[in-house]
Amino acid sequence: MSNDGRHRLSYIIATLGPSTDNEKELITMLMAGIARQWIEGVDIARVLHSDGEETAKNRIEIFRGQSTKRNLTTRIYLDTDQESPNTDEYIAFSNSVKPDIVTFPKSLGLDFFRGLSTKIESDSKICVRFLKTDSVDDADDYFEVCDFAMIETDSKIIVDEKVVERAKTKQCEPIYLALMPTLMTGQVQSREENFEIGHTLEEGFDYVALYQETSHGPYAARSVKCVDEITVESEKLRVNPFSDFMDKILGFFKK
Repeated sequence: MSNDGRHRLSYIIATLGPSTDNEKELITMLMAGIARQWIEGVDIARVLHSDGEETAKNRIEIFRGQSTKRNLTTRIYLDTDQESPNTDEYIAFSNSVKPDIVTFPKSLGLDFFRGLSTKIESDSKICVRFLKTDSVDDADDYFEVCDFAMIETDSKIIVDEKVVERAKTKQCEPIYLALMPTLMTGQVQSREENFEIGHTLEEGFDYVALYQETSHGPYAARSVKCVDEITVESEKLRVNPFSDFMDKILGFFKK
């Protein structure tokens, strides 16, 4: 979406699935709710190659069509839920639909990522996906050769290992996976979920992703709205080393 008039800096990624195949739900997510309940809707659609190429292509075309119709600047994030995908088929599909971002699991190895630039024909940005079981000890090597990094690691590790800072130092944009399991049961998200997401976003993530909440959950648009609200508040408390340093200096002179 355009940055003009945005009330949040962060971008929200919503996974498309059976729930968003409902055109009304998809439009509600794009147009930020009925009666403008919030200001920015979904910025990026995550489409799964593992759902089948025909299904994935159809979802991409509909999302792009609805976005263009409403003059929205949205993007496509291509991913797969297969831990060991057929990379030749996956890359060929990516080259045919030309997503803005294409994601591969870290398990494919560093050499694989180093060779991707010669295989991706479009201007698609490369994203590495860190699963919960993946170590971040060698993350800097992947940040060096990728444009984005989807971080599904435990939030405590993200904070303790300074994952966001390390990624941005390498000019790699980290993406945070927000989990709201209570919304999957049709309930309002819990206080613990709000705190967990907000606390982690304070680290400086500029991209937030939703998976099952929008693809299969009963309230896809509401999930986006919840993350939008949490993101707005967390941005006010972002970790800012320079600002913190200046506050310390000013506080010293005020003594």
